[in-house]
Amino acid sequence: MEWMKKCYSRLLIDNHITDLKPEFMRRFDPSEYVRMVKMTGVEAAMVYACCHNGNCYYPTKVGHMHANLDGRDIFGETVQLLRQNGIVPIAYYTSIYHNNSAKSHPAWRVTYPDGSQHSGRYWWSCLNNDEYVKFTIAQISEVTAYDVDGIFNDMTFWPGICACPCCREKYRTETGREIPVKIDWRDREWISFQRFRERSMAAFTQAITSAIKAGKDISVTHQTSTIMHGWMQGYTLDIADACDYTSGDFYGGKYQHILGAKILAAASRNLPYEFMTSRCVDLHDHTSMKSEEQLTAEAATTLANAGAYFFIDAINPDGTLEEPVYQRLGAVSKTLLPFTRTIQRHRPVISAETALYYSSAAYIDENASADIMLPNGNKPAVDEITGASIILTRAHIPFAAVTGRSDFSAFSSIIMNNILYTTPEENEKLRTFVKNGGTLIATGNTSLMMPDGSTTGDFALADVFGVSATGAKARRFHYLSFIDRRWLISSHETAPLVTATSAKVIAHINEPVFDPDDSEYASIHSNPPGADTVFAGLAVNQYGKGKCVYLSSPVLSLQQDAQQVFGTWLFREYAPSTVIAETNAPECVEITILKGTVKNAIIVGLVNYQKELPNVPVRDISVSLCLNGVKPVSVVRVSDGMKLNAAGVDETLRIDIPLLKTIEMIEINME
Repeated sequence: MEWMKKCYSRLLIDNHITDLKPEFMRRFDPSEYVRMVKMTGVEAAMVYACCHNGNCYYPTKVGHMHANLDGRDIFGETVQLLRQNGIVPIAYYTSIYHNNSAKSHPAWRVTYPDGSQHSGRYWWSCLNNDEYVKFTIAQISEVTAYDVDGIFNDMTFWPGICACPCCREKYRTETGREIPVKIDWRDREWISFQRFRERSMAAFTQAITSAIKAGKDISVTHQTSTIMHGWMQGYTLDIADACDYTSGDFYGGKYQHILGAKILAAASRNLPYEFMTSRCVDLHDHTSMKSEEQLTAEAATTLANAGAYFFIDAINPDGTLEEPVYQRLGAVSKTLLPFTRTIQRHRPVISAETALYYSSAAYIDENASADIMLPNGNKPAVDEITGASIILTRAHIPFAAVTGRSDFSAFSSIIMNNILYTTPEENEKLRTFVKNGGTLIATGNTSLMMPDGSTTGDFALADVFGVSATGAKARRFHYLSFIDRRWLISSHETAPLVTATSAKVIAHINEPVFDPDDSEYASIHSNPPGADTVFAGLAVNQYGKGKCVYLSSPVLSLQQDAQQVFGTWLFREYAPSTVIAETNAPECVEITILKGTVKNAIIVGLVNYQKELPNVPVRDISVSLCLNGVKPVSVVRVSDGMKLNAAGVDETLRIDIPLLKTIEMIEINME
């Protein structure tokens, strides 16, 4: 499985073509397909063995082969040609979203609580149906018998809430209870069912991986984009355990990309993780080609965060490909080649002192309550961690992501954005982190509940926070009112009302005179601040050798200048970077610090990724790095291989970048 540690440029050509028309897939030519792949300059290519339609592109004995292939094994032919041309072949397989199996076996289908089933373009099979699982593993065994180095299992997530007979029987056997009829994140019955859904999905992915590994030593991964999508899909880190590396496709733009890359890195058992981006706007658009500048910025963001960039194209219904697409992807790969080779040589990891805390259990809306047939609610924890990541990026504070399974020893500060559910093990690990000198920044209802929904009514980490929950909530529109400065920060969502026990209050909660949802008001358009309450909005508590900063209000979610100015102050005050001493880089430039694993080296990544493309080049950037007295052996500008002057370096190394178009890296080889 060495391929996955070496290949940092990868490609997939989506192939979900039906056989409803006799001309579909008739013009597919494996040699032409491989010619296009070679044109892109990538090192690994993922090839479809079975698509969402349930159509196999090889002669399957247990499923349905695409009718227009007339028995021809185009999957096998393509894999063989890729191998002959020095490109690593990876197989693609889809489960759950598998139309043929669901259409052919009504008992296998995902079934809603009212007995209805999904249909239309997508038909879903339930992973709690043992017959379907047996079929899936049998079909995957056919695929992995080919000369592939790995397999990507797509769509391994819940597409909806299933209450089919198999789900009902397994839940009843496991718990002795029926599936609840109402979604309520404060109800232990509902939470018990959600944990069942999560365990079921993890068991499904682990069963697939175990079956593959028992027959062949190849890499296995499952769709990981759902890591940030919320509770519905049932993602947990137990699914990451079934992956040799994490891999997923994202469509949320620059800042989702930056955060998603770091979360994929934190969850991945091996590096690099794989970050997929479509060459179109998204997978629903077949022709709108992204510009070369945008594709370069996206791939550069992945490389600067120590990941493998991955392009996605889609085949035409007749089986042909568009050569200009591959010419453009090839141009991007050529531009990125010196940076790709540097990352390959060092196989680095993200290095940072500050970390955002990831927890899939937190990605719910605790205020949402609905009939199980009508799932609703937002994802406030996702919004807040995204807002925090934007602030850190713009403030040039390098950051990573951590999970409850991570080693905290490399970090000086951890930020927990409204992590409602925490285990006793997580709480103790965080308590020890602060006690030993770390800084914890916690917001909202962090640690209020156990994963099973039980709670004492107070934060499990109340002693660390230095505040205690009252059980009451602030009005939907409220303010942070600072004691020592004229600073009122507004919030548009509710927050827990807490009282300080041992913490020093920095800002109180200030509420409007009237409830924003009442017919009475002070001002017809807005909700002006009223009087300060006794409740703490922002507080700092000394705990052991470290400290905790508690912020009750979700102001970090608001991607507005006023709240981001506050967030920048907060993080620079309590989670500053001691590596980047100073920089004049504009906010559109992300600065990352990577640490080599092959030898003692630091790679500084700078990515200029602007909202309006092509980028306006940024000139005369300087970055001063604190090296803690370690003298570099060499400092090399990666774009052109030029050795930079490192003479006279003591505590600080100043790097000057005369021109930054999209990406630059500085390779610092240490003593």
